Amino acid sequence: MNPLANFVPIAQAFGLTVAHSLWQIAFIWLVFKLLEWWLNPRHQTVYLLSLTAMFVSAGWAITTFVQEWTRLKPVETAFTQIENEAVFVPSAFLSEGTTANLNLWESAQSWLEANAAQIGWAWLVCAGLLWLRLIGGWWLAQRLRQRDVSPATESFQNLCTYWAKRLKLNPKIQLLESPHISEPLTLGFWKPVVMFPLGMLLQLTPAQLEALLLHELAHIRRHDYLVNLFQLALEVCFFYHPLFWLLSREARSRREFCCDELVLRHTSDPLLYAKTLTDLQLSILQPSTPFVMNATGKSRFTERILNIVGISPKRSARPNFFIAMLLPLAIGLSSWWPVPIESAVNDAWDLPSYPVLDTTPPRNAALDPSIAEPKGDGGRKKDLRDVADNLGKTHPNQRVSVNVEPEVPENIAIEAVKMNVLYIGVDNPLRIAAAGIPANELSVELIGDGAITGSGGDYMVTVFNPGEVKVRVMRKVGAEIKLVVDQKYRVKRIPDPLPKMDGKYSSSAIGTEIMQQSKGIFLALQNFDFDAECRIVGFEATYLPLAEDPITRQNQGGEWNSGVLEWIKKAKPGDAYFFDDILVKCPGDAEPRNVGGLAFKIR
Repeated sequence: MNPLANFVPIAQAFGLTVAHSLWQIAFIWLVFKLLEWWLNPRHQTVYLLSLTAMFVSAGWAITTFVQEWTRLKPVETAFTQIENEAVFVPSAFLSEGTTANLNLWESAQSWLEANAAQIGWAWLVCAGLLWLRLIGGWWLAQRLRQRDVSPATESFQNLCTYWAKRLKLNPKIQLLESPHISEPLTLGFWKPVVMFPLGMLLQLTPAQLEALLLHELAHIRRHDYLVNLFQLALEVCFFYHPLFWLLSREARSRREFCCDELVLRHTSDPLLYAKTLTDLQLSILQPSTPFVMNATGKSRFTERILNIVGISPKRSARPNFFIAMLLPLAIGLSSWWPVPIESAVNDAWDLPSYPVLDTTPPRNAALDPSIAEPKGDGGRKKDLRDVADNLGKTHPNQRVSVNVEPEVPENIAIEAVKMNVLYIGVDNPLRIAAAGIPANELSVELIGDGAITGSGGDYMVTVFNPGEVKVRVMRKVGAEIKLVVDQKYRVKRIPDPLPKMDGKYSSSAIGTEIMQQSKGIFLALQNFDFDAECRIVGFEATYLPLAEDPITRQNQGGEWNSGVLEWIKKAKPGDAYFFDDILVKCPGDAEPRNVGGLAFKIR
């Protein structure tokens, strides 16, 4: 007898619940979209509506499960022995001819009843694995508040306490600095903390610091961290339904709009706040974990910036009427159309990744014998034996021996001349100093995806893929080759360039004459010591005339094309321009990269 047979009714109930949730959530989503169009400017109302839609979806699914399990539990079952394995067969399908002469709708229902248990088991397995990943991600996020953090200085902590009191929060909220994050964030519910990247507090102006601090405290005041945990749990349960993901994404987007509104109520310079968020977004290199509340968010960032600076484009009602017309058809299709569970699992969840600390040794660092590879490394021995074989081929009458065990490094220093990181697409100068050792006794090679050329102490390194490479220095003494030192270097792509209009204007309010005389968008590589030139592939331009609908078109290259230039010449007070999805290619890039956008309002 199959030990899982007693659990088959439960699996069937789960499978039927999954199937019914397809049309249930589709119906809820369509109703939500119609109400969202009507309530669109009211971000707090739409936020609550999206959360309500998610919890109604969960409640409806729970009700469906209870009803199906109650129906299936008392059903008489029969067991047939097939190859010594018990197979559960509902009594409703035991009679012959049950599924004969059925129409399409009845056939779909029959198929669903026959395969409900398999769907239920698949959902239980996938949801269980995602729960494990969710718990692991939460644990990793909690480590952030304890891993290498340091309290902010007293002046910054006093500022945090001041604003916490004004927002009627616990004044004991800690302000911490961490080297493992790339943007300000809030973590925790019972004892929340606000964390800034190490050194950022000193780089921000007082007004910028207050704006970002206010945004994080707004998340605490609104209990967003706790709500987000429930939201993540529901996303695991409904991982297979793309419309539920849209509901969840809408809730996250509106949450950021609500926090922005709170910041704007306490600041007198919305343009400064918009510029601070835009600069912060462009500087972020690593994605944030979904278990924290951060200022930049991930969805509709462009719309947020426009909203902050006071640009509210009109929305057309035509798509929403189209949604209303599709409502009956979507309900009918979703109620029986089978969902490919396997494909839904592949894209269901996006868990956090954390920045990896750069462990490259500092410039002119003393060489430590401990960094040599351990004894018995087959790869290193093979490399050195290959060197010996090559020397043996070129000097057949000379006996060549190889010392495969690393010796204590001699007086040799390796220095990356410009930066302690090697960059793709440019020549990276390297200097190797060997006091008292003849240059003809040294041999230098690059271990990894790249090449090294040069001699006499000056070398040039070219690398091709992100990761890590090693510069290996060996010394030939007579017939013996000694491994002197291996030094590792991180390999990175060229940092994202900063886009500016005419090379000097970032997102801001500007005069009519400046906009009309502008030529296009140009790039600047800041704090980058190499001679590298990035070029703009293209971007999306949006023109929002005062009290009119927005117009959008694509622009190839960095200079205005004829269509965009025509808009630029029409600039007048109250108009707004937004240049979004700016795609650029830097040396070494295989594909264009997106460096964000720019927003300008004509004053």
